[in-house]
Amino acid sequence: MPAMQPVAGSVLVATLGLADPSFLRSVVYLLEHDDGGSLGFIVNRPLDIPLSDLWTECPAGLTAARVAAEGGPVDRNKGLLLHACPDLPGAQEMGGGLAVHGDPDALAVRWPQGPDARGPRLFLGHSGWAPGQLAGEIAAGAWLVRPGRIDLVLGLRPAETLWQSLLDGMPGLPRPSVN
Repeated sequence: MPAMQPVAGSVLVATLGLADPSFLRSVVYLLEHDDGGSLGFIVNRPLDIPLSDLWTECPAGLTAARVAAEGGPVDRNKGLLLHACPDLPGAQEMGGGLAVHGDPDALAVRWPQGPDARGPRLFLGHSGWAPGQLAGEIAAGAWLVRPGRIDLVLGLRPAETLWQSLLDGMPGLPRPSVN
């Protein structure tokens, strides 16, 4: 059976042969993948930091939420707030049911009691590849491509076994950690 090709919405699973320490044991959700390159976010590196410590305009219902994650080595000083509410005022639809940012007042109305299954999750930095770069890395054996799900992006506590389970190609995905 031929290997799965990367598409927006799939995940990249770092193999043991990937030498870049920025991606050691990482699972990257591909938000965009086309002839212009690829953009994604590492989804299995949550940060235990209150959102208000990272965002000065954080809506009241989200100030204590620990929804930040290390998204990748590119622009680590910039954050992208992802959620599954593309109709939220001020949000920009990204595809696959995901959207980025939104008007702070609209965010406060949508999440007055904190995050839920639709988000939000703040990614600090992102992962990016120039045209053809990702294909070369996959061909060299650095990445495995697996089907993705939106809850991998918005899950606040990814399962500690996520990377290993996807690397092993086990059917289904592990349940999020409750610890």
